[in-house]
Formats: sequence, structure tokens, C-alpha cells
Amino acid sequence: MHIGQALGSLLACWACIGCTQVPLDTPRANSLSTDLPVSRHVGSQIERDLAARPTQSAFVPLPDGNDALGARLQMIESARHSIDMQYFLLKPDLAGAVISIALLEAAERGVRVRFLLDDVFTTASDAEIAWLDAHPNVEVRLMNPLSRKSLKAWNFLVDFGRVNRRMHNKSMTVDRSTGIIGGRNLADEYYRVNTSAEFADFDMFVAGPVAQDIADQFDVYWNDRLSVPLSAFVAVERQTLAEIGDTLEAREAEALTGLYKRAVDSPYLADLRAGKHKTYYADARVSYDMPGKLKVPVADGDRILAQDLLTTMAGAEQEVLLITPYFVPENWGARFFTDLAKRGVRVRIVTNSLASTNHAYVHAGYKRHRKTLLASGVELHEVRADAIVVATGDESAPNVTMHTKLALVDGQKLFVGSLNFDPRSIKINTEFGMFIDDPILGAEFREALNQSLTRLTFAVRPTTAGNLAWVFDDGNRREIYFDDPGANAWNTFVAGLTGLLPVEGQL
Repeated sequence: MHIGQALGSLLACWACIGCTQVPLDTPRANSLSTDLPVSRHVGSQIERDLAARPTQSAFVPLPDGNDALGARLQMIESARHSIDMQYFLLKPDLAGAVISIALLEAAERGVRVRFLLDDVFTTASDAEIAWLDAHPNVEVRLMNPLSRKSLKAWNFLVDFGRVNRRMHNKSMTVDRSTGIIGGRNLADEYYRVNTSAEFADFDMFVAGPVAQDIADQFDVYWNDRLSVPLSAFVAVERQTLAEIGDTLEAREAEALTGLYKRAVDSPYLADLRAGKHKTYYADARVSYDMPGKLKVPVADGDRILAQDLLTTMAGAEQEVLLITPYFVPENWGARFFTDLAKRGVRVRIVTNSLASTNHAYVHAGYKRHRKTLLASGVELHEVRADAIVVATGDESAPNVTMHTKLALVDGQKLFVGSLNFDPRSIKINTEFGMFIDDPILGAEFREALNQSLTRLTFAVRPTTAGNLAWVFDDGNRREIYFDDPGANAWNTFVAGLTGLLPVEGQL
């Protein structure tokens, strides 16, 4: 190569890098959840119970997507001082529109709204998000954002080491007194809205002291250098904002008589307010990765949440039940679970089947460990994609994709959060979670999960010939398969191809 050609190539490379620069040094004002009053308004009975248990917090499971949306909307509508939302993605669909307009209405009442979004998988446009950000009581920031000077693909090609690192945390807090944690993002599929697949997900409503810890976690991320104000990227004309507002309001109008009413009038939430559903009171603590994890090489990053979960599971005396949509244990993780099983701990792992997963390539990092895990006594369960069809007989019912992230240790220690058991969550991204210690909540969760496993999953078992069998037995029907049940040719091809590539560490 001539010197001129080499210089030209170098300049071109620098130009590409320049096109992926982001304004990380944009001036911004720090703010804290403690800047505003704590306002407790979670219901008189819960308030009385919390007053009698000053160190404990209140918990209400939200396994149903409609209830989870209704709880968010009711919290937004009850807010008096502050709303802090932190999510991995936002889509410009009905759920996104309803939540966005509810936030704007809260801002109109004088509530401060801080909205922190990861930037890669959010499909709402900058202009659509700017419509919300334009209100003086609302600020939107993007975590570790991509450059707007080049295509998204160029960001990954030229700046992969940075943009590959994402904030996967999911949390919501209102008035520093109530919150929602779990696995759901802000999009229709998480709330049973206009979707061809049923996302089996889980959130937990919380109130009391631990809500303040969730708020403190939010503050850490909000005030980090990687959290960049949306206004640093986009300036949208008033006419465009008005047009976007009209579109969002039209979507909300479409949802008002259906989605919105169904969510806020949820019988479950109504019964909860009437004291007909159980609220749990327990000790709890939050755990989360620090934003600094995204700023250092993957091998050097602190894995705070994953290590907390591993330590909790390692201390098991009787049983570990892990539910994760993407299970890629790598060799070290497979050894961890096999060692647990060999010392007499019952280990059950629930994950998606090849037919139910929404990321077939991730399945490649799981299936190569199945035989080793089963040989050691670990029990594997895979979600049956057509479980609703089987249960109802309705051939038009949607397939199930499991998105829940839970762990239960010794029937007492419950983990709820955003962490998947895969290299991406453990090593690459940041995650948030909560550990709840309560034998009553744990026992009831265990019973509910046992029933769900029977109805929703295949038990994967080794055969005498050294192969695998998938067994479904809900008490009414028994089926046995000797290959990934229900998997189509495309998913089979993708998982097979991925298994040949050296990419397990990125799954």
C-alpha cells in the first residue's frame, strides 16, 4: 500500500470515529430524589401496616401484564412530587402512548418527571420522545447514547466496545415511597396489548423503605456522565411537536375505551385496594451494578448483582429454583449448578424452549450444556410455546414467550429483577434487582411456580440412549418428544449456526 493510500485509509477511519462521537460532556444539572418530599399514599391499610413494621416493606406481585400496566398508570396518576422511570426500551405503540400522556398530565400538575432510557433498542424516535421532554417539568436522558451523526450500524462497527455495553435496568419510583421492579419494558407485548405472542413476565409493586433504595439507585444512573440529556441531540420545531402530540393523543383516544380502561379498572387492582388480595411484608434489599461497569473492559467490570445472586444460591441448603428467559451458563456456570446438585441441593432451571424463545440464537448457548446439567441431577424445564392453546383448546391463542427473571432459594429468599443468567447480563450490561427474605411469600411463590411448571413447561430428561426427551404431563394429557418440540426450521437453523460460532460470550 502506498503512503498516500495508507494516509487516506487512516483519515477515513478517523472520520468514521468522528461521526460516532456523542456529547458526553454536555452540561447538565444534577438532581436527586431527596430534593423533593416523600409522599406516602399507597392506601390506608398498607400505610398502617408499614407504620407497625418500620424496617419492612410491602410487596404485591404483578404477574399479569394488564395489571402491571394498570399499576403503573395508577402510580403516575397518584404522584404528588416526583416520578422516576428507568427502562431498557420504549416503543411508540399504544402502551407507550398511554404511559407518555399520563406522564405529561402528571407534569401538568407540577410533578417532576425524570425519564432515563437506554438508547439502542428504544424504537420511539428522538422527536417523539422530545414531545415529552419539551415540558418544563419533564427531562429525558439517554444512557450511553449512540451518535446521531451516523447510522446505528456504524456506531457498532466503529465504536463497538462502548455501544455494546447497555443499561438493562428497569425501575419506577413515585414520590420516593412506591415503586415497581421486574422484567417488563415499555411496549405493548409486555402488557398483553395487540401482540401475536403472550409475554409471560413478572413485576413486583413495592412500598416502604426499600422504595427509597430504588430511588437512590436511579439517582446514581441519572447523574452519571453516560446519562446524556435528550436535548443535546435533538431540537424539534413546535409544529413537529404539535403533530407528534396529535398522533400520541389519537393513540391514547384509541386506547381509552379499551387498553386504558381495562388496565386502570383491573379487578385484581380493585380487589387489592379493597383489601381482598394479600399484601406481603418483609425485609428486602436492592442490589445493582454501578454505571462504571460500562466504562471498563468487560473482563475488568464489577458484576455486583450477579455475584450477589450467585452468593445467595451458593448458600442454598435445600433448593434453588431459577427462572430466566435466556440461560447461557458458560462452562463456569454449568459447574456452579452441577456442584450444587452434587451436594444434595435440588436445582431446577426454567427457561424458554427453542419454540418459545424470541431470540433463537441465544438458545445455542444453552443447549450445549443440557446433557451435562441433567447428568448431575439438575432439573431442566422449557416453556411450551403453545401452552395456552393446550390449556384452552383455542387454536387461535397466541404462543407463549417467557420473559420472567426470578430466583427462589430454600423457599424463602426471592430474587426479582432485570438479570438474565447469560454473559450479556452478567458481564456486559448493567442490571438491577431486589432480594426479598420471607418464608410466607417464598412458600406461596413456590406453590404457584410448581403449578405453573406443570401447565406451561416440558420437563427435559435424559434417555437411556444418551439423548434427550421432552415430557409434558399436566394431569390431563401426557406427551413425549425426542427433539425440540414445536421448533420451526428457521429457529433450528439459527440455533445450529450460532452454536458453530465463537460468540457465546456475547449472548
